[in-house]
Amino acid sequence: MNLKKLILLLMILSVRQICFGQKRFDLTFIASPQVSWMTSDSKFIVRGKAFTGFGYGVEGDIFLHSDSYIIVTGMTVSTVGGSMVYKKSIPFHGKVLPVGTSLDYSLTDLEIPLALKMRTRNFNRMRYFAQFGLTNWFNIKTNVTTNVQESSTQMQAVKHEIRIFNLGLNVGGGLEYDLGRGNALTGGLIYSSGFVDSTQNSGIKDATTLNVLRLRFGFIF
Repeated sequence: MNLKKLILLLMILSVRQICFGQKRFDLTFIASPQVSWMTSDSKFIVRGKAFTGFGYGVEGDIFLHSDSYIIVTGMTVSTVGGSMVYKKSIPFHGKVLPVGTSLDYSLTDLEIPLALKMRTRNFNRMRYFAQFGLTNWFNIKTNVTTNVQESSTQMQAVKHEIRIFNLGLNVGGGLEYDLGRGNALTGGLIYSSGFVDSTQNSGIKDATTLNVLRLRFGFIF
């Protein structure tokens, strides 16, 4: 056997050992009923009603030398939003919206989390975990309604005031139940709060943050 064949054989054996000798990651199909709301740091804008939405997608757990310390990432589609009520009249695209105007936002976002998960040992098929990190929101669709009759052109303008990217906290915890053969069920509670102003309101100088509280259910395989 020449040197090239020997090196190739060693590489194949190494890859086989990595892939089959020890599990390096898990994939999880997730579904998340959730409630979200928007808050402003302006005294002229108050939080209105919350928004009930849903998220779904796939997350991946990448093990860091053990199955207790894990990097969580993935991709989910999530519907979030909230209502903002204005306590003063607002200059808005050539017109003035009256006091008491409510803007109701319904957003569809692509979410990419990046968090550190810390997981306990297996206790009677149960593991408990906590995670802390970031949530990246990429807005892909915006729908806005209001209690004031305005033109569809103005509503389209509101849609453009939603920022495409938002970054927020990702913190929570939960449990996993081992089903055997590398499969498990998981459930938990995850809270996300935006660091970045969600809107670009040209009428009032403020910072509007997005907050999401979700029940997270998943199947690990």
